[in-house]
Amino acid sequence: MMDRREDPIEQESLAALLSRVVGDAEQVARAEIELQKAKIVAKIDDARNAILLLVAAIAIGSVALTAFVVGALLVLAQIIGPLGATGAVVGALVVLSALLGWFSMRQFKRLFGATEEQA
Repeated sequence: MMDRREDPIEQESLAALLSRVVGDAEQVARAEIELQKAKIVAKIDDARNAILLLVAAIAIGSVALTAFVVGALLVLAQIIGPLGATGAVVGALVVLSALLGWFSMRQFKRLFGATEEQA
């Protein structure tokens, strides 16, 4: 037969066992919190990188649009003169801007539940 003093589990009191369980649970909880923090930081880094790429794309697109407008002005200036070319390009850009703004407003109204009759 085994002597009770030889079994280390039986030698520990219930309070000591509960204390160990609580301590282990706290360590697991802290480790889980740290894991979730690391995941959030990684997501933030990914989002930051995506935003930087988007800003770069917008900047490059803006430069391309400027080059297109200048090119259109140069070509049209030879056909209809500098004043006519400026008027045509500015007019086209104003119409394009108005159309995009109108489409945007329709999308926002649809997004936020307002119908065209309510506007």
